[in-house]
Amino acid sequence: MRLLHRFDTMPPWLHALLSLVSRDRTMGVEAQYLRNLYGNFVFHGPVCVVAGLYLYASAPVLGPGSFLDLWMFLFVLHHSVRALLGLFYSRRKQEPTPSEIPWWVLLSIVMHFMGALLFVPMALSVYPVLDPLAQMSLLMVVLIIVGNSAFTLAGRWAEIAVYAPPIYLSFAWATWTLDHAYAQPLSILVLMLFGLFLFQARNQHRVNLQSFGLAQRNGELASELQIKNVQLQEVAAGRSRLLATVSHDLRQPAHAMGLLCERALVESQPELLKQSLGDLNELSQSLSASLSTLMDLTRLDAGLVKAQVRPVPLGQVLLRLEAEFAGSAKNKGLALSVATSALWVRSDPVLLHGMLANLVSNAIKYTRSGRVDVTVSEQDQEITVAVHDTGMGIKPDKLDLIFQEFFRLEGADSGTEGLGLGLSIVKRYARLLGHGLLVSSQDAQGSCFSIRLPAITAVTSPAELQALSQALSISDARLQGLRVLVVDNVDLVLSSMVRTLSAWGCVVHAARSLSEAAALTQGKTLDVVISDFHLGDEEPDGLKLIQHLRGQHGGPARQLPALLMTGDVSSQLEAQAGRCQVGLLHKPVRPAVLQLRLLSLLDAPAFETSPDEVE
Repeated sequence: MRLLHRFDTMPPWLHALLSLVSRDRTMGVEAQYLRNLYGNFVFHGPVCVVAGLYLYASAPVLGPGSFLDLWMFLFVLHHSVRALLGLFYSRRKQEPTPSEIPWWVLLSIVMHFMGALLFVPMALSVYPVLDPLAQMSLLMVVLIIVGNSAFTLAGRWAEIAVYAPPIYLSFAWATWTLDHAYAQPLSILVLMLFGLFLFQARNQHRVNLQSFGLAQRNGELASELQIKNVQLQEVAAGRSRLLATVSHDLRQPAHAMGLLCERALVESQPELLKQSLGDLNELSQSLSASLSTLMDLTRLDAGLVKAQVRPVPLGQVLLRLEAEFAGSAKNKGLALSVATSALWVRSDPVLLHGMLANLVSNAIKYTRSGRVDVTVSEQDQEITVAVHDTGMGIKPDKLDLIFQEFFRLEGADSGTEGLGLGLSIVKRYARLLGHGLLVSSQDAQGSCFSIRLPAITAVTSPAELQALSQALSISDARLQGLRVLVVDNVDLVLSSMVRTLSAWGCVVHAARSLSEAAALTQGKTLDVVISDFHLGDEEPDGLKLIQHLRGQHGGPARQLPALLMTGDVSSQLEAQAGRCQVGLLHKPVRPAVLQLRLLSLLDAPAFETSPDEVE
């Protein structure tokens, strides 16, 4: 910011003057210049007073009551005031404000002009009548005092103009008129020293600008470092809260699942066994949702979430919501109503689903009785999708806090509190997509969260929309007989995948490594490969395994479809999977999500990389 950006109380003439004398200096640099300049007053004042007294003692021929007495009084008074001003400015604890600086600049110009007015009579009236020794002594002292100011006045051309030329020129003229043999050469020497003064002032100005700029930059860097340090401390505190929250909220369902598993192993009554398995499934979903939330937060913090905005059939997103949450609502005795819609919006289908899924999940979580409704309305080329509930509501003083990380309302059903991250992720997704996010609530009566989306004209026919909706339905009929190779080096995960895929009617081959997969599928035809990424320190990773199997089982008509399942959320892996045309799912993966992704691989006429799913 320039020094002249704002001087509210400055007269126009002073504004114009300051614009001329300090156009290349910032406020910080100007303050440093003034501090050096007024600091020099403290030194110059006493020296000039001593020189004046010496001059007064060396000129008795003028007699008492003469012009010299008046001049001496004014000279001592002026330099005493200069010294006091310099002392006052140097002892200021704070730099002057932008509105104060021009007045200090003006005062400096006035003081230098008055100093020149006092030196000129000295040169023209007093200097010529002194004896030669006194003349040489006075000239030497004056030239030293004025010459030294070249460093403090460097770049301050207004002060230089009213101070240096009158003094140098008056002494040069007075010396030229002296009646001795060295008068003219000495006068020329004075003029040469004036040129040297201007040369030093210009060079010192460049040095000052560089040094002041460097000092200012060092100060800015120190401030930035302090800010970064505070930010790092906040991040560390946030990570500590995250670890504490995760330690509690992930251990709770894991502890309950362990107890239920032990009980289910010894349970003999079918009804009680079924109840235990139902509880296990609910806890598994809660644990999976928490891990997915943590993964979303990690990817947002790492800058890995990139919006893929395109036309989206809103009905497809709503059908998926209903399929995912109908069971949870039914288990709690709630009525879930999700509107149907033939409208199209411009958004990222994955992120939009993640936002609405978080809102519906929260609505079910904080509603003990009644209903949860997802509605759609259109007005002025804008579509609003709203999630209403008849739950506990939100108090007015909490509305500004609910979107903060780790903030959780009291009143959710025991064991389903969550991590306090869902709404913060919804807000960050909305900001990323440029969607409006509104909330209204009444305490103990329910809440309504709304997302505003830009409406667009439908880009597919009703038949195509129906086909898209049917592809979303949870059905394993199309997976019957699908030849799938599953590769994972963890036996429990591998066996779970085999059981799940086999239950859908797939023909499953299971392997733990590349060599085992290649030997197992030699001479066989594969439809899909599903592999973990990390297969052990001594084994190639999942992408290399898929590339090898494609070379073994691929054909010219269609590249072997492949799906990579991993807990790694690095951007490098996402980019690498995209280049290899391999689908990517981040663990934990719910069966419904896995099934939908397999169906999308089968529907694709040729493999196309799609954005990562939000599980």
